[in-house]
Amino acid sequence: MGERTETVFVSCSTIGGIRSGAVPELFLVDQIRTLLRVHDAGYRYVEMIYNDQPEWVGKTIVEALSELSLEPYSIHLPKFIFSYSDDEFTAFNVAAYPFIEKLGIKVAVLHPPDPSQIMNTDWSKRFDMLLELSEKAHCRLTLENMPYLPNVNQFILDRISENSSTSLGVTVDLEYMRYNRSDIGELIKMFGERLLNVHFRDGDGNLVDGEGHRRYLLPGSGDIDLLGVLRMLHRSGYNGVLTIEVSHRQRDNIVKAKAFLEDSLRGIGVQL
Repeated sequence: MGERTETVFVSCSTIGGIRSGAVPELFLVDQIRTLLRVHDAGYRYVEMIYNDQPEWVGKTIVEALSELSLEPYSIHLPKFIFSYSDDEFTAFNVAAYPFIEKLGIKVAVLHPPDPSQIMNTDWSKRFDMLLELSEKAHCRLTLENMPYLPNVNQFILDRISENSSTSLGVTVDLEYMRYNRSDIGELIKMFGERLLNVHFRDGDGNLVDGEGHRRYLLPGSGDIDLLGVLRMLHRSGYNGVLTIEVSHRQRDNIVKAKAFLEDSLRGIGVQL
């Protein structure tokens, strides 16, 4: 990781360009293509997605990041990791955490367990292991404010409060914030310096379209007061990452989202 100034900075999630369940060769193709697009769009930082991949896949991605001068600041852990079998969970950890440590990734994003998983203790054991592995890799584990979990903000705060580790934090997704009917001021007060990552996209209260497909609204196309969100983050002293997370199906999505965010930041006096 190179040095950065003590202010907010913009990153781009690659998750919108990666097919789920792809064999290693196709996973690598998706990664390289997406990283090239992110580079060409003018980003410096990226949020990676990774799973149980052969060592050669990880090495190739590391080389590609270096060639493109892209810095992987954060990583999204598998969405359904609490549903993995024991063997799958172990295989992921063996593959991913050396990758995380090698790249010097600073923040890992974890989806909380769903309501049915909370009823037993398996998720808690896995959570503790992920937190321990993240700390050993000098990476801060964050829980994301997923809408499938009732009172998710309180759930995350309880995990932070009951855990002695100071490395545990939160990733706030602005679309989910809107869906959960919370606001950024409330979340800043609740989490303070544990707010480590913001997934930046718009929302209108609907997560899927009329055909049931997942929607990822570009900034400015929903009804979230994104400029107001940025002002509150700036006034609070937030100096973490703003991670653009939109679909990569249209290549100019990440270009438009970056322009919107950077113009908004300049508009409130943030030096980029």
